Amino acid sequence: MDTAKASWAVLQHDRELAVLPILGALASLAVVLGIGLPIWLSTEGIDDGGSSGSEPMLWIGGIIILFAVTVITVFFNAAVVSGARERFSGGDPTISSAIKGAFSRLHVIVPWAILALTVGMIIRLIQSSDNIVARILGSLLNMAWGVLTFLVVPILVVEQTGPFQSLGRSGELLRHTWGENLIAQVGFGIIGFVAAIPGIIIIAIGASAGSVGAVVGVTIGFAWIALVSVVVSTLTAIFQMALYLYATTGQVPMGFEQSGLTDTFNERSQGPLMRGFGGGGGFGGGRF
Repeated sequence: MDTAKASWAVLQHDRELAVLPILGALASLAVVLGIGLPIWLSTEGIDDGGSSGSEPMLWIGGIIILFAVTVITVFFNAAVVSGARERFSGGDPTISSAIKGAFSRLHVIVPWAILALTVGMIIRLIQSSDNIVARILGSLLNMAWGVLTFLVVPILVVEQTGPFQSLGRSGELLRHTWGENLIAQVGFGIIGFVAAIPGIIIIAIGASAGSVGAVVGVTIGFAWIALVSVVVSTLTAIFQMALYLYATTGQVPMGFEQSGLTDTFNERSQGPLMRGFGGGGGFGGGRF
């Protein structure tokens, strides 16, 4: 996976970008605990196990949590994309600059989060059907939605358009990027799965080793899987920014010259884009 290698090189140069998904996960956990726990405690004793009297409050709380977590997820994804854009533009991104970049796009991030959450809930509703045809349709819709929206976050960061305009723009760019789009989604998914295998093995070994071993094994295993998830999500966001830049300018971002982008895009222009790595090829003048 040349695209993964190129994204990894960017991450190696700006490792602080990987902190952003961790901050997002912590913020999401804080929201779940801060909103969900009080609601659960307050409804636990209303009636027997949360019957009709507590259900409305649980539903409202659940929707609020889902919305907040969706906004947080999109926000920190946009922060990574903003940091990658800063690097490709010749800057030196920091956690602060990346978060500021995302915060300045909050006016387009929130509407997009609403649309993404709504569509996601509809797709999950279809997937939860007892009808096998509906479940298959839901899975296909989920895959199609992932492909269609692959470049939405870079569009939000760069073009700052509304949710429907961004969705339409992503669909427009899809006509030029569908090959690398699909390859990247499948490729990063495979990388994440393979990298998570050691964590799964550790959990399985720990679970068979008794109570203490189970606690240690599960803790280490889940920590490893979480680390893999953070790295893969960061690499994906970096690649999304690189793919967007190439699709919209026809120029290959520094470090991605050997990533196969030009093959996918029918040999589009390869002018020198944003030479921000200190020289004529790659980071600090070297090539990947």
